[in-house]
Amino acid sequence: MNNILYDILDNVNEGIIILNSDFEILFWNNNMTVITQINYEKAINKYIYDVIPSLNKGYFNDTMKYVLNSGVKMFFSSAMHKDLLNYNKNINLKISRIQKDSLNYILVEFIDVTSEFLRIHQLKEYVNELYSLNKELKEKEKTINKLAYYDELTGLANRTLFFKVANKFCVNAKRSKGLLGLMFIDVDKFKDINDTYGHKKGDEIIAFAGEMLKKCTREGDVVARFGGDEFLILLPFIKSYHDCKVVASRITNRNKTLSWDSDEISISLSIGVSMLPNDGNCIDELMMQADKAMYKAKNQGGNGYYLSSH
Repeated sequence: MNNILYDILDNVNEGIIILNSDFEILFWNNNMTVITQINYEKAINKYIYDVIPSLNKGYFNDTMKYVLNSGVKMFFSSAMHKDLLNYNKNINLKISRIQKDSLNYILVEFIDVTSEFLRIHQLKEYVNELYSLNKELKEKEKTINKLAYYDELTGLANRTLFFKVANKFCVNAKRSKGLLGLMFIDVDKFKDINDTYGHKKGDEIIAFAGEMLKKCTREGDVVARFGGDEFLILLPFIKSYHDCKVVASRITNRNKTLSWDSDEISISLSIGVSMLPNDGNCIDELMMQADKAMYKAKNQGGNGYYLSSH
């Protein structure tokens, strides 16, 4: 049950910290990382004032002790207490006491009032929709003919499966007013490689590239072979172009050297990136923009990425 509660707290649209009576951090949710750029590992079990030094004000410390002892809830508005947090955001703080097994804990909520709040029922609806989509995809994977939806050479999704999945994620992203990233990827100078080493080696390079792309992407991303030496990657659940850049950089910087007996060849990839809604409102539009961006990356020498909107 605790794991379920922690998962819920990790997905609410505000920062959540839970402290023990010594003001040590017992829980630090995902949105705290977004707000502070401090990850979970650097915060957990640390003294709150060591992690967020700007909170170390006499009046705030006194308030924390008061809440811990009295159970009275307290509120700090960003308008009145701008010195508490220095993150270029307007953040309200709510402080409450939690009691469990005769022990007192402090719940601190960081509410970003600069962005629009998602209502709870919208979040539930979106989560249920994603769960249903996941379940539907798994059921289809068990019953369909694998060759109809997967590329035989790489084992990746083929274009048929890609479009089925991509169109559903596109609908979900538009309904939730979220973002959806798309990468169009091409192996640089593949024709020359094929002519030099032969089609069999060329196929091995395509399989190698597909496996490498899977290792560079996040759980939940969709990697597909579009055809020939072209690949597509769908990036759901992103928060900005930065998330796309992280994956693209991981691909670009990875060692892409393949060895055969006495031969060794290094390949490079050109990547074009587009994002809904910035670059289009459907998968076809995103693909067109990502394809254009990919050729710009190729014209800059290859082995890199180009962002369609930047």
